[in-house]
Formats: sequence, C-alpha cells, structure tokens
Amino acid sequence: MNVLVVNSDLAANRGDRAIAAGLVALVRALEPGARITLISQHADRDRDWYGVDVLPQNIHSLNPLDLLRLMRAARRADVVLWGGGELLKDYTNRLGVWYWAVKMRCVSAANPRVVGTFQGIGRTRARSSRRLIARTVSRTRTFLTRDAQSRELLESWGVRPGIVTASYDCAVYAADARPESASDVPFERFAVVAPRQWFHYREGGWLPHRWRRGQGPSAQSRSLATTVVSMVDALVESHGAVVLAPMHMGEDPAYARELRDRAARPDRVHVLDGDELGPEALRSVIARADVMVALRLHAGIVATSVGVPTVTYYYVDKGRLYAEQLGAQEYTRPIERLLEPDALADLTAMVAAVEADGEQRARTHERIGAMREHLRDDLAAALAAARS
Repeated sequence: MNVLVVNSDLAANRGDRAIAAGLVALVRALEPGARITLISQHADRDRDWYGVDVLPQNIHSLNPLDLLRLMRAARRADVVLWGGGELLKDYTNRLGVWYWAVKMRCVSAANPRVVGTFQGIGRTRARSSRRLIARTVSRTRTFLTRDAQSRELLESWGVRPGIVTASYDCAVYAADARPESASDVPFERFAVVAPRQWFHYREGGWLPHRWRRGQGPSAQSRSLATTVVSMVDALVESHGAVVLAPMHMGEDPAYARELRDRAARPDRVHVLDGDELGPEALRSVIARADVMVALRLHAGIVATSVGVPTVTYYYVDKGRLYAEQLGAQEYTRPIERLLEPDALADLTAMVAAVEADGEQRARTHERIGAMREHLRDDLAAALAAARS
C-alpha cells in the first residue's frame, strides 16, 4: 500500500513533527508493509527521523512545478492522508484558507481517495472563509477531526453530511520515549517550559504575520515575557533547573534565549534550540522532566502522552479542548491569565498540585490509552472508506 501524507510544516514546527510521527506510527500499526511518503524540504533529515520516503519540496511552496510533482505523487498513491494540526482557519490570515483550497483541489483531482486526518478547525470569522473550508473538506472521502467542536463547526458551515468523524490528535500515538535517545541536558532534575510569544500581532487580515511590516511588540506581549521570566525563576528555585523547549523553530528559539538571558540564574536554564533534535529525541527529553508548563499545544500533548504532569496555557480553543479530553481543566488556563497580578502565585500552586495529583496522572494515562484505541479504529475505518 502506497500512502502519501500531505503534512504541514516539518521544516520548522516541532508540533507538526509530533503529529507526523504519530500518523506514521498509526499507519504502520494498521498497514505494516505500507510505503509512506512525507513532504519536506529537508529530505535526508526526515528520511532518517521517520524512516519513510520523502517528496523533497517545501509544503508551503508556491512553485507550480512543485504542485505538479505533488499531483504526480498523489496519482501514484493508493490513498492520500491530509493532516497536520490546525490548517483551516482565518484568525491568523485568510490567504492560508485559499492556499489549502487550491492545493487540495489539485491533489483530489489527481487522486480522489483523500482522507483528512485528525485536523483541528480554528477560529474562522469570514463567511467566505467558512464556505471555502466547507467546500475543501467536502472534497475528501472522509475527514477526521481532533475534537468534537471542529466536527460541529464543519457541519454547521455546510460540509457534505456523513463524512466528518470526531477523533483525537494523533500526536498522542507516537512511539514511547526512549531515555537512551535523549539529547544531552546538563541537569538531573528539571522542569520544562515550552514558551510562545503572544499578543504580538494583529489577528485576521489577508497576509501571514511573517509578511507584515511595522508591528512592534505590544504592551501585553512585553508583560507576558516578564511573567514568563518570573515563571522560569520560580521553577529554577523549586526544581533546580529549567529546560526551555521551543516548538516553532522559526519563531521560538530567539525568544527562548531572551527569556534565559533575563533569568536570575541563566546558568540553570538550558534552551533546546538546536534543530538536530528529532521528534523521538524531543519526547525523550520531555519524558525526563518533573513537570511541563506548556504555552504551545503540542508541547503539552507530548508531555502528557509520556506521563509528565502538565500545566497548560492556551491562546485559542485547541488547548482548552485537549484539556477537556484529558479531564485536566483544573490545570489549564487561558493565556490572558498570565497578564494578571497574581499569575505567578496561581502558576506555582498549579505546578505543586499537578505534581502531587495521582488521580489526575492515572486519569491522563487511562484517557491517553483510550485515545490511541480510537485513533486506530477511526483511521482504519477512514482507510476502508477511501478504498471502497
């Protein structure tokens, strides 16, 4: 069986890499002999990381020749899996909705056996964006979301009835962490913080943030950074050291280094900013931590899936929805909570509580196991539907 995965940003996004690792593991669990092809501009690296074939191109390429190569690869595949997190939304920009509409129209023309795999549907305000998303999703044979809210949104926007199934995020399915594959971290005991700069750009508009000019950090963004520095200092005091785990390797490493340099004890803060760390090795580092404080969704998903107590701050619904799936709302806050005067006291209390909460740890373990079973069943049904 030949499987083409039209994934998201393996070049720069460790969250998308965790999703790809989970999806590859799922396909192999169901189809051990499958030949899997991912898309990446770092072909040699990702062949080694995932043990798959790689179509060498940037997933965000605007080159018409790359689109033709992608269509040729789709035509040769038995099934095309389209996934990679939260691709369909317009709160960051509206151009991305059109990009995926055009790309998937071409892919589905080359091979109609397309399955949407474990996607989240993000905040989308424009009616035109909602209509376009519904038409794009309706081109698939079946479409798996990572939560019930995403399914409900798609159905309310007019997606063809009967093709959407609510499931979970496949990043929870990646192989168990192996301590021997962990990168060197110079501490025996540590907490992990996955930072994200936020409140730093205007939502909406047509263009992605990286193409906009003249926007400096807002007062809220500066306040958030100050609070996160205090968070790092408090965790160094309580746990001896902190590892900062950037998840988006374009945006986060410089921010993480800035946080380290502002810390009271920068010698007790280590930044995982080297991009030689593959998804399995990152899981292994996180698995060694006492606790995770996640300001990015997939840092929290990786941590909970390897049994690390986790506190989550969410900036859009996807973080809240994952916490609800785990029954971990008590240890989850909107990121705006970090702008309040008592934010550090609240964080400190949550960290102490989640580490001591054996019931939450057992509940998380049970629910992660149930998610993995559902993921296998849902993908098996989707593959059968695509090939029928």
